[in-house]
Amino acid sequence: MTLPYIRIITTLGLTIAMITPSFAAIEIDEGDFGPSYDTMLVDTIAGKPLQLIAAVAGTAAYIVSLPFSMAGDNAAEAQQKLVEQPWQALNRCLGCTVAEDNFYKSRVVNNNQVRIVIDQPSEILINTDENVVVIPR
Repeated sequence: MTLPYIRIITTLGLTIAMITPSFAAIEIDEGDFGPSYDTMLVDTIAGKPLQLIAAVAGTAAYIVSLPFSMAGDNAAEAQQKLVEQPWQALNRCLGCTVAEDNFYKSRVVNNNQVRIVIDQPSEILINTDENVVVIPR
């Protein structure tokens, strides 16, 4: 006799649990965005030294594998994966994730970049080494 009630209550509870997250709104506060003291400390003590070791080891592995990658005609891919990516990872800001680093680097003023904001946060970026002239109408 209690079994049907348990099924009804379980079904009702699962339905409510599945519907509730769809009403949640995500609000991003830029003040909370970015590395914390803890992530910066861990990155300083462990992250950056390990990244340096990985970059040096990747460069050494690239040099050792260069004859084989040249024979396989993929020296450029090996250079990208073993040399460039590990060294670029060292340029990430201290304690930042990749997303945070991209956010901070997008805020840097670049005279060769035109930024057109369409609708927050959508943007069009035009990179050029030439002069861009905007003529008002």
